[in-house]
Parts: sequence; structure tokens; C-alpha cells
Amino acid sequence: MATDGEVPLQGEIPEDKGQERVASGNATASNPATATPGARVEVSAQTIARMMGIASATDLQLLEGRLDLLASRVSTVMMKMDKVITSLGSLASTGDIGRLETQVASIKSILREVVESIGVAQEGTRITDREVGEAQSRRLKGGIQSSSD
Repeated sequence: MATDGEVPLQGEIPEDKGQERVASGNATASNPATATPGARVEVSAQTIARMMGIASATDLQLLEGRLDLLASRVSTVMMKMDKVITSLGSLASTGDIGRLETQVASIKSILREVVESIGVAQEGTRITDREVGEAQSRRLKGGIQSSSD
């Protein structure tokens, strides 16, 4: 039988049922080099937990710190995206551009009228009501065509 100072060898079967073979083990976890061959070395629970892959309190605190940093960076990116979305909302949309094209077409037609009236005034001839109606319909068709392009 093993006494306090003796540790049974691992894997050995006693030759005699009444007697066990033992080795005196002076090895500790701090100095396993002093262990006699075949002696068991004492290992702390923390070392065993590390070997099993179980995280310690320090590891969990480090992980928590990294998660907090990641969360703050994500919130910063979200705030910047909100600013970008707000600024994009103030840009002209397709409807606004269509209205602008219509207004530019009407300005073009007004300028054509002015140029035609100046040309007619220089020639000294008067335009009849029928000619005015035809000119307006041409301008209207031209404005519709330019806005559809």
C-alpha cells in the first residue's frame, strides 16, 4: 500500500496481490524536472482548465473589452451612415429633374418667342392670330418632345 510520501506508478500492475510497487515522488508542479521517472506530477486546477480550453476571468474581461470596442465602432459607423442618408435625402430626385427639364423647355420656348417677335418687328410685318396659334402649337410640341427626351 502507498504511504503519504509514495505515489503508485501509473499503468503498472502489482506483481503480488498483497504488495504494490510504488515510487517516492518529490516532484511538484513548480519543478517537474526533479521528478523520478514514472512519478506523477501535481498539476493545478488552473493549468488543467487552461489545457481543456476553458476561459479564465482575465480572458473573459479581455473578450468583453474587445466586444465593447467593436460595439462603439459599429455605433460610430451607424451615426456616419445616418448623416450620409440625411445628406442624400436633400439631393434632387428623378421627379425634381423632370420638373427642371420642363421649366428649361418653357424658358427655351419663351426665348424663341422673343427672338421671333424681334425678327418680325424688324421686318415690319404683322402676325395674324392664326399665325400666332400655329407658332404656339409648334412651341408646345417642341417643349413636349424635349421633355420626353
